[in-house]
Amino acid sequence: MENYLKYLKEYLYPLRNYIFLACLIFVFAIFYGYSVAQTSPEEVKTMLDGIKKVYEPVFGMSPIAQFLFVVLNNGLTLLFIILLGLVFGVPPFMALLSNGAVLGIVAFFSKQTFSWSVFFLGTLPHGIIEIPVLILGCAVGLKIGKTLFNKVFKKQGEVKKELSLALDFFLKALLPLLAIAAAIEIFITANLLGV
Repeated sequence: MENYLKYLKEYLYPLRNYIFLACLIFVFAIFYGYSVAQTSPEEVKTMLDGIKKVYEPVFGMSPIAQFLFVVLNNGLTLLFIILLGLVFGVPPFMALLSNGAVLGIVAFFSKQTFSWSVFFLGTLPHGIIEIPVLILGCAVGLKIGKTLFNKVFKKQGEVKKELSLALDFFLKALLPLLAIAAAIEIFITANLLGV
């Protein structure tokens, strides 16, 4: 355990500026999404209904199947976000914007339809893990993008090494946390909301 904490500290410390940037982008996106939902509620509701329709088959699965689906879906999505940091960090940036905006939109409609307590009950139990994992994954992707930028334009930086470290961090830290978040979402959050 001590070695694991040391490993996390050594990997996360050089990532601190990227984590801070990722947090800023995500928070901005939440407020942006909330604002858009206020000004264009019908259009945004149509978008949310579309997203809900895509995931409708998942709701009919058994809890174990739902858990496996969520872990696989979230894990692969985050892995691609990290690896696509190679496109100069643009995909991680867009992932922060889109996920933050959707959270802001959901917050608006939860407040309008139910209450703030329902929103927090539906997002906090698993979101307290899932959101930081998303932010960390995107921060890793942003760092990979910056490393590639430095390699291309400044002839410095080790992209292969950065990718190797990122994959190691994904497998050792991010994926297990996503599995915990998925378990909370399927087996606890769903029961709290009576889904």
